[in-house]
Amino acid sequence: MSGERRIGLALGSGAARGFAHIGVLQVLQQEGIGVHCIAGTSIGAVIGVLFAAGVSPDDLAVTAAELQWKQLAGLIDPVLPTSGLIDGGKLRRFIQALLPVENFDQLQLPVAVTATDVQSGKPIIIRQGRLLDALQAAIAFPGIFNPVRFGDRWLIDGGLCHPVPTNIVRSLGADKVIGVCAIPQVEKPQETFLPPQQEERRGRLAEAFNALRIEQLFRDIWHSNGDNDQTKPPNLFRVAAQSIAIMENRINDLQLQIDPPELLLRPPLPGLTLLEFQRAGEAVDAGRREARAKLAELRALVAESGA
Repeated sequence: MSGERRIGLALGSGAARGFAHIGVLQVLQQEGIGVHCIAGTSIGAVIGVLFAAGVSPDDLAVTAAELQWKQLAGLIDPVLPTSGLIDGGKLRRFIQALLPVENFDQLQLPVAVTATDVQSGKPIIIRQGRLLDALQAAIAFPGIFNPVRFGDRWLIDGGLCHPVPTNIVRSLGADKVIGVCAIPQVEKPQETFLPPQQEERRGRLAEAFNALRIEQLFRDIWHSNGDNDQTKPPNLFRVAAQSIAIMENRINDLQLQIDPPELLLRPPLPGLTLLEFQRAGEAVDAGRREARAKLAELRALVAESGA
């Protein structure tokens, strides 16, 4: 139809919280709401590529619900810290087992994957070549995963430049954009006096990489540290995740003001931290609830597009 306008989906970053994207995709599919193109950042890139490769959202939801910390521990390949703590090869093979195609040109929809050049700071948009190479770069969380060599560049997580890539999906030809944001909102900064902290336990990182303590390392990665116990310092992984989340939140606010999607879905995920992947099922449920709550707006967007 000549007057039809294309609907694009911008799936943002958010680590474990980003599994909410799956719930949104389930509702879109159930309601027959077609998507013409996808841009994805970090976890949004992985889910967007799998969807565009023909993997059903229901199958993705089952995989997410089955994630447990012991299984996640098997995906971690710690290395001596140089440019990251985790190599990422095992996670790459996990994604490969889910992905039915190898290259961008085999996808059923146009997809763009975002990354960041760690040396220049420039955003990098990947639209061709091997999907696994692009996805490994897209999820290379700085400080935790090693940067990924991509041609003559070293790439890390795209969330540093495009937390919710609305402008990227528009570059694919989308006229109407549905943005899905799983980045936790933080309160506006205020000056706060912090009393001196007790001396942190020394040698924690060395202990974590000791073979006898490797199980504790896995628990530190996938579980929130100390729950409500404020007497203990947050572990390295939570510090990195929360620091990036705070920064992405600020960048995201600015970008959404400059280029807002026609509809923004922001599933509420209170209490779910960025690294609690074993709670992925809760994030999927939250995505479904948010999409259902905005169903009238979704249908109106489809009507406006003429699809």
